[in-house]
Order: sequence, then structure tokens, then C-alpha cells
Amino acid sequence: MLFWIELAVMLLLIFWGLRRGGFFLTLAGGVGAFIFTFVFKAQMSDPPLTVLRIILCVVIAGGAMQAIGGVDFLVAVAEKLLRKYPKSVTVLAPLITWIFVFCTGTGHIVWSILPIINEIAIENKIRPERPIAASIVSCQNAVCATPLAAAMAAMIAFMEESAGVSLVQLLLIAIPATLCGSIMSGVIMLKKGKELVDDPEFQRRVAEGTLVLSEKHEEKTVDFSRFSKEAKLSVVIFLVGMLCIVVLGAVPALRPMLESGSQMGMTDIIQIFMLLIATVICLIMKDKKPDAVLDTQVFKSGVFACVMVIGLCWMVNIFIGSQSAFLTEVVSGFTNQYPWIFIIACYLVANITTSQASTTAIVVPLGIALGINTPILIAGWVLVGSHFLLPTASEALAAIAFDSAGTTKIGKYVVNTSYLLPSLVMAVVDAAVAYGLACVIL
Repeated sequence: MLFWIELAVMLLLIFWGLRRGGFFLTLAGGVGAFIFTFVFKAQMSDPPLTVLRIILCVVIAGGAMQAIGGVDFLVAVAEKLLRKYPKSVTVLAPLITWIFVFCTGTGHIVWSILPIINEIAIENKIRPERPIAASIVSCQNAVCATPLAAAMAAMIAFMEESAGVSLVQLLLIAIPATLCGSIMSGVIMLKKGKELVDDPEFQRRVAEGTLVLSEKHEEKTVDFSRFSKEAKLSVVIFLVGMLCIVVLGAVPALRPMLESGSQMGMTDIIQIFMLLIATVICLIMKDKKPDAVLDTQVFKSGVFACVMVIGLCWMVNIFIGSQSAFLTEVVSGFTNQYPWIFIIACYLVANITTSQASTTAIVVPLGIALGINTPILIAGWVLVGSHFLLPTASEALAAIAFDSAGTTKIGKYVVNTSYLLPSLVMAVVDAAVAYGLACVIL
């Protein structure tokens, strides 16, 4: 009986935090830690300090690259690729978005690419909804594939410690799974909606003059001369550092043996190399001081993820610790008999929190405590970026403003948004590919 009471309290606190919005969710977790310990007398558990350290180190490195102009340089590269193959923008845009989020570790890069996608689509008489919606869901999907994102950093820490799943194994599963899902999100949108010239909203905006079409199409070139050598070099430094991490994960013999006789773990290696990357980038800065890192969007979003994780994870860890026997004996039997329930639960929690880091903090420790089969656990986790069942995610709402033709929208029934179809297809492909690969690799 106590299990269900504590579970109800935890869920109510999560919904309370979500209702108040944003930062308050972690405060709700703190209230939960108080209730579980002072009221239910549960055994105290520690917050996930390793997860927090990894996230902070990763966002410091990403923030350094953004501060020096490396992220803007990557956006220019994306624009050049899109303009080279404009007729394929519906499939190419989500693919490029996935690649650039993978390289930078943040979905925020999409905001700089969306105006370009919209312009190219209209110039080529392609309905902007198609590439814009696919790109939005793809950018969130890629967060589950890059070792530079907060959600992946948390997942690595959880899986290496509890299931012995290495960074390389996780990447070998998550990268193909999310990449296939993102590509399919574009493919499924190729014929979505009316053609642009037949769309009533597009016709209305053109007739009223709110959307002015260029009579003469001029081929635009991307000016790379505005980027400093340091900005370009920061991208190289960042990618080389990420490659070093992957190599060390793939070849354990390269990792140092410590005085204690144990080999350095990958969670520590990730932290060290991320700080090294940030150090080298800051050393080549000329026009800015290292403090500029603190003002970047990448750093701020990462710190926010840490704040969210510490409150939620602490509460969830205390709950799991206090009910470990019940979870193992009763609930695990049910979930192992019907493992697909866990995958659906991950998808629903992702749509409630709309935060990959928060969802990871909630579902992964619970899945581990329940003894969920590792392939099922990973198949469920790769869905944490598929949070477009309802138009509550900030990126789903904001992206509508980038579509000057008015084709990207929220439907009359709320759930029938431009993002629903590509995100559902993406989620199914993600989970199926991840499960299949996990069964082979692990």
C-alpha cells in the first residue's frame, strides 16, 4: 500500500512542477525529497553527482565553441549544403539538422537554420511545413545520439554503472536508430498537405501582400569570409576531442591505469576531455574573454538541465531506494512480461516533461530498478526526444513563426499539428531500430 501512496505523491509532484512550469519542476523534486524522508521515513539517497558533472563539463565545451563563433560557422555550412540541393530540402533539412545537433550537442542550432529552410522551400515552391516540421522533430531526436548532450551524458552514467553498457555500444545503437528515424520523418512529409501554390493560407498572404515573392530567383552564395580562423578552428578542436572520447571508449587499452590498479572509467574521461576542449578553445580566443562562455545559449540550457536533474533525480532515487523490494518482486514481473509497456511509458513521460534530460532522470533509474531488459530500456529511452504528441514543447510553438507561408500550424483539435505525423513515424523507427541493434550488439 505504501508503494502506491509514494508513487502517487511522486507523480502528483511531477505534474505540479510541470503545471507551474520550467524551473519549478526541480523545486517540486526537492519537496518530494522532503516528504519521502521526513514523512515516509525513507532512506536517504544521493543525487546523481556523476551525471551532473558530465553535463556541466559538456556544456562548458559546447558553450566555448558557441562563444568563439564555431556554432555560427556550422550554420553557414548547413546553409551551403541546403542551397546546393534545394529540391531535396524536405529530406535533406532534417538530415542536416540531425548532423549539426550531433556535432554541437544542442537542439538550439535549429533556430538559425529554420529561416534558411523556409526561404529555400518557398523559392522552390515546396510547402515549408514539410521540411520545417521534419527538422524540428529531428533536432530533438539527435539529442539522444550525441555524447555532447545532457540526456546522453546522463544515460551513459546510468548505463555504464548499472548495466555495463559502454559509451561505444550506446552510440552504435543510438546513432543509427535516431538517424533512421530522422530520415524517415522527412520521407513521410514529402507529400504532406496541399502543394504550396494550392494552399489557401499561402494564397491569402500573397494576395494581401504580407508575403512578397521574388519575381527573379537569384542564386545566393554563403559568405564564409566573415568567420574568423579561430571560429573554424574551434569546430575542428571540438570534433577531434569528441573523436578522442569515442576512440578511448572503443579501445579500453588506451585508457590510463590508475595507482589503485583500476582503469579510468569513461565517465571521467568524458569530463576531462570536455574541459580540455574548452581550455584549448578559450586559449585561442582573441576578441572575447573566457567569461563569454557563461552567456551562451548552450551553457545556459545545460545548466538548466543540471538544475532539473538534481531535483527530479534526487526524488526518484529516494523513491526507488525505499521501494526497491516491492519494485523487484512485484512490478518487475509485470513489466518483464509486458515490456512494451515500458517503451510506451517512456514516450508518454517524454511528452509530459518535453525535456530529454528530465525524462532520462525519471524513466532510466526506474527502468534499471525494475530490471527492464537492456534492449527494451534503450529502445524506450531513444524516444525521449519524440515529445510532439501535444504542442506543448517550446520548439513546436516557436517554429510556427518561422513559416512565412503559414503552412506549419496547430490544428483545430490541438493534437493534429504539423509535427504529429513525422514525430510518430520517427518514434516507431527509433524504437524498432534501437531494439534490433541492442539485441545484436549487447
